[in-house]
Amino acid sequence: FEMGGEISKYMLLFPDPESGKLRLSDYEMSGECAAGTGSFIDQQALRLDYRVEDIGGLVMETKRCPTIAGRCSVFAKSDMIHAQQKGYKPPEILKGLCEAVSRNFKSAICKGKDIVPPVAFVGGVALNEGIVESLRSLFELEDDELFVPEQFAWMGAIGAARLSAENKSEGIDLAEFDRRRNARKGPAEFPASEPLDLGKVKLLRDQTKEFVFPEGDGKIDAFLGIDIGSISTNLVVVDGNGDLVYEIYTRTRSRPIEVVGEGLLEIERELGDRINVKAVGTTGSGRELIGELIGADAIHDEITAHQTGANAIAGKLLATKVDTIFEIGGQDSKFIRLQDGIVVDFTMNEACAAGTGSFLEERAEELGIQIKEEFAKLALKSKRPIRLGERCTVFIESDVKHYIKRGAPLEDVVAGLAYSVGYNYINRVVRGRDIGGTIFFQGGTAYNDSVAAAFSKILDAEIVVPPHNGTVGALGVALLAKEKMDALGWKSTFRGFHLDEVNFTTKEFTCKACSNFCDIIRFEIEGSPSYWGDRC
Repeated sequence: FEMGGEISKYMLLFPDPESGKLRLSDYEMSGECAAGTGSFIDQQALRLDYRVEDIGGLVMETKRCPTIAGRCSVFAKSDMIHAQQKGYKPPEILKGLCEAVSRNFKSAICKGKDIVPPVAFVGGVALNEGIVESLRSLFELEDDELFVPEQFAWMGAIGAARLSAENKSEGIDLAEFDRRRNARKGPAEFPASEPLDLGKVKLLRDQTKEFVFPEGDGKIDAFLGIDIGSISTNLVVVDGNGDLVYEIYTRTRSRPIEVVGEGLLEIERELGDRINVKAVGTTGSGRELIGELIGADAIHDEITAHQTGANAIAGKLLATKVDTIFEIGGQDSKFIRLQDGIVVDFTMNEACAAGTGSFLEERAEELGIQIKEEFAKLALKSKRPIRLGERCTVFIESDVKHYIKRGAPLEDVVAGLAYSVGYNYINRVVRGRDIGGTIFFQGGTAYNDSVAAAFSKILDAEIVVPPHNGTVGALGVALLAKEKMDALGWKSTFRGFHLDEVNFTTKEFTCKACSNFCDIIRFEIEGSPSYWGDRC
């Protein structure tokens, strides 16, 4: 087993019957994700303010640990925050991280492979006693069946030297090597992309008017939509014409019931004496849970909700129909292809947060800049956006630090990050699917104009950012609820604005159906079960 900074490997060896030397029988390597590598642990240790060298000793002294997502650093961060809120100490969280890395190594790299003792554990991560112990436990190996060789960190170099000797290499002139190295010193030149601008970005947010209630004290019929995501929760109120009356865009904070409850109380406080709620719809990853809790009349998946919201906005503000939707949220990305307003193709990101809102927020925080407004202003000022490519968020973080240390201007790095989100989305989410001519860019990340500009440059196409881009899903499900109730003439089952009056119980457990080991909360609401917390 080898675990390095950015690459992990499995190698199965056998002795050559003729020469007696070890030969390779089977192997596997990690891909473009940092999960199961040293960089993953480095990043998480830094978040907890620990030196990576100290982790092993700390972990060996602790008995319990929380379950941490091992498939993506962004999801791991969410789990770490959640574990701290539940009272776990930093060493216990680090132990959970070690187990997450080992689980990922087993499921992603050793899946279906033969594990034949003795197993040599090499690479820099082998210095971490916590990982060594968790690998032994996970693969059910004794101390002498999984061992760390004395030269654990230098195996590649030793092998290269031996191969050089066997091949009778002529060697190199070290003086010439030194001369070439010194000749490379000078002003740093970085790979660059075309500067960003808003020339092909159509911002519709300024084309909407604030809702004005009819004169008098009378109430209007209103329809409520709620979109509950892993990062943000959005609530909207629309009137009988489908016009937006009120919207809330807020953080979920891993507490969906509490956040929705706060939003409902705000709507009651601001609008309660002017609206009759005739229908309620829910969407997002928490749609079933919140739908049951509030008595929703319609519960729809995010694809349907975003399609409905986008069609409604396009119908009011554009002369053409929307045929493509790029939706990027905090941890999810979606691609939706429409034909005559109907979904004909869609896809979502897998268990990777590179190219999502959380990815950008983390990088902005590391660079000491505000994700709102400041990020986009800096990116659009850049003359030479650095080409960071489309890599795992952990590796991009490493690249960003590297370029900053070499003197790259901050605005060039920030613009490069905007491009990185665009390339990640096009190459990892869209993946060659047909992109139409009227592209809506929605979701919370669409508040960042530099990402819209990056899409326009990458595709050489116009990108439309609709108004209420962060709440389009909630708008869509409100309209779907209205359509259903108008058609059936039923009375709404909405329980009201006070969630504290609804009886429910909760129970936590860890799902072990995959290597992510998600912490799930089971809610029982007046006899009906619902679940929250899966990240995969």
